[in-house]
Amino acid sequence: MGKEAISIVIIDTDEEVISLLKNTLEAEAYSVSVCRSAYDAVKMVAEHMPHLILMELNLPGLDGIEICMELRGKKEFDNTRIVFYSNINEDNSQVAAFNAGADGYIVKPIKPRVLISRVKAYLRRLDEQAGSSEKVKYRGLRIDRERYLIFKDDKEIVLPRKEFELLSLLSSMPKKVFTRKEISKTIWGYEVITNRTIDVHIRKLRGKLGKGYIKTFKGIGYSLEV
Repeated sequence: MGKEAISIVIIDTDEEVISLLKNTLEAEAYSVSVCRSAYDAVKMVAEHMPHLILMELNLPGLDGIEICMELRGKKEFDNTRIVFYSNINEDNSQVAAFNAGADGYIVKPIKPRVLISRVKAYLRRLDEQAGSSEKVKYRGLRIDRERYLIFKDDKEIVLPRKEFELLSLLSSMPKKVFTRKEISKTIWGYEVITNRTIDVHIRKLRGKLGKGYIKTFKGIGYSLEV
């Protein structure tokens, strides 16, 4: 995917931050559009159909979490990456963002070089996803990576985006122990997220899949058991 073909939408009301992000991204030849109204965000995103959305978590009038959930409720945005940024560096805020369907969370102040590395990581994962449309069958589970669907014994299981991507990662190499660092880098980009965020997603996955699928290696990570 060439940079000239990549569309990015920034959703924010802070002109200083908008200027920083826009200038940094355009210097890398990305196509950048800006939405300065939370209420117009969904409409503008639908018009531009961007590959990536960069959004302030705390927007005046309409919370970024609400916008993210609304977008994730629309099938046409399944492959759109949504990344929050905020000056709030707390577990609860990050967990809420990921549960709403976000793909990443950047803590302010935003450093241009770090921003570009993160953007490249998110877009690289988009390329990898586009090239991986196989259907995985495993111990009664069927994982359709192209359509984001999971079936257990032919019954559909509804998974939020991050839980799906986590299960998809573990199922890519059953019995391999994926370290927390590997999971963080692959599912959430280059940022290092808290152990609690990963643990919450694993616990929810176990609750939906049942016992015996995901094994914990204390102090290391997780694997999908055969």
